[in-house]
Amino acid sequence: MLHDTQGLKDQLSTFFKSDNYTIQYLDAGASVRRYYLLTFPEPTYFPLADVVLMWLPQDRLEIIDDYLNISYYLRRQNIPRPQVYEIHRNEGWIFLEPARGERLDLYMKIRTLSGLETTYRKLVEFLVDLQNRTPFEAHCPAFIRFFDEEKYLFEFNFHVKEQLIKSYYVHNLSRFEEKAFHSFSREISTFLDFKIPVFVHRDFQSSNIFFRPRSRRNSFQIIDFQDARSGSPVYDLVSLLWDSYVSVPDGIRDSLLEKFYLEQPLIRKYFNRESYKKAIDYSIIQRKLHDAGAFIYTFRLTRNANYLKYIDEAIRMAKNRMDFYPKFHNMIEILANMSGKKHDQNSHLPRRGSHPKRRAGPF
Repeated sequence: MLHDTQGLKDQLSTFFKSDNYTIQYLDAGASVRRYYLLTFPEPTYFPLADVVLMWLPQDRLEIIDDYLNISYYLRRQNIPRPQVYEIHRNEGWIFLEPARGERLDLYMKIRTLSGLETTYRKLVEFLVDLQNRTPFEAHCPAFIRFFDEEKYLFEFNFHVKEQLIKSYYVHNLSRFEEKAFHSFSREISTFLDFKIPVFVHRDFQSSNIFFRPRSRRNSFQIIDFQDARSGSPVYDLVSLLWDSYVSVPDGIRDSLLEKFYLEQPLIRKYFNRESYKKAIDYSIIQRKLHDAGAFIYTFRLTRNANYLKYIDEAIRMAKNRMDFYPKFHNMIEILANMSGKKHDQNSHLPRRGSHPKRRAGPF
């Protein structure tokens, strides 16, 4: 993927009326957004020498509105997130405070298993606190959008069928396979429509969490929350523990699932042990198949192939949970057949701007 850093710097230099700063591209993950670190050697009206610029393409400027509204909502609830310094919507620019600490996926690369477990236990406590400190607010975009049956079905059809099966594996479902896919996606989507107004970050994984290990308060800070919506209390837990970028051992996962069950009152209010396990399993299946499709969709939009390597593991995680449910046998067979097919990473690249409407947005 090419990043026109020099072209952006020319625009910024005109805006700042100075070119006395450096610009560095930052890894934006599997996203159409781009991030840059601006460093100013002399004092400016920004409070810090380092400033992060979030850049958005012109056809996705509505993301700025969601980001700002949810950022202000989180600020009112005292949820740690980078401060917004300045917005220039027409240019697609948001100037932000740099996230504090180390990005969790990078930090975890040098941790021992005991260090991983300690950190993730704190993270589960942070997630419980986040969910209990983010009440329903009618004007917050997160509570206008829902993880309901309609949304889950959309993700199955768009990410799994269209992106993963048709685009990545270049396979058209037969009539029998179409029926099996419909039954599978409907079963999971209907069950996961809990209608509980819980704030869901939507992408609560290691690449969107920053950690300050020496901090006694506010050890964690979250970013990329603009796609937050209302829905399942276990969605973010599954995103964290079945992360594409940090491998959490099964024993630690089980311990953390138990911790969440005991410490999140909402879980004991709405779920018994059996339904909690089913909610976890179905959420893993839905989330990881969505991830696989989202990785190929991002590649088609941005030509960033860095995340294609995570597709097979995401499918494996989903299939491991599907194995516990005989009713999903036909869908397991479809996925097994797909994995043996040759895929064309460069096929069917979309024209500029060819993405679905924001209401049912791909992320």
